[in-house]
Amino acid sequence: MKIIGIFALITISALAICLAFGCSQSQQGKTFGSPITETALTPIGTILANPEQFSGKTVKIEGKIMNECPAGGWFHLNDATGTIYVNLHPSEVAIPQVMGHKVIAQGRVRKEETQVEVIGEGVQIK
Repeated sequence: MKIIGIFALITISALAICLAFGCSQSQQGKTFGSPITETALTPIGTILANPEQFSGKTVKIEGKIMNECPAGGWFHLNDATGTIYVNLHPSEVAIPQVMGHKVIAQGRVRKEETQVEVIGEGVQIK
């Protein structure tokens, strides 16, 4: 009976600590990879409509993560104008699991055959 009481006390203490200090840190406002330096926001639909115009150029995009690599190495970003693939692997950047959150991403646009993507260099979670 004493073991159950001790176990209950430890469990309650752990829960109290989690409630007081938070079990996980908020990722809001954190930047992963390079800082976001671009000032102009480019709509995703504009990039998709004119990929040759943006190819090799650094852009800043903002939207909601629709799906994400389990290791945080890529994601699909959606704004009101479209959805684009953001590949973080070439920059050796990874983000935590934040699917459904809004983010700002900065990177170079790359078009290979029919695939248009952004090679992400920095991501800020909003």
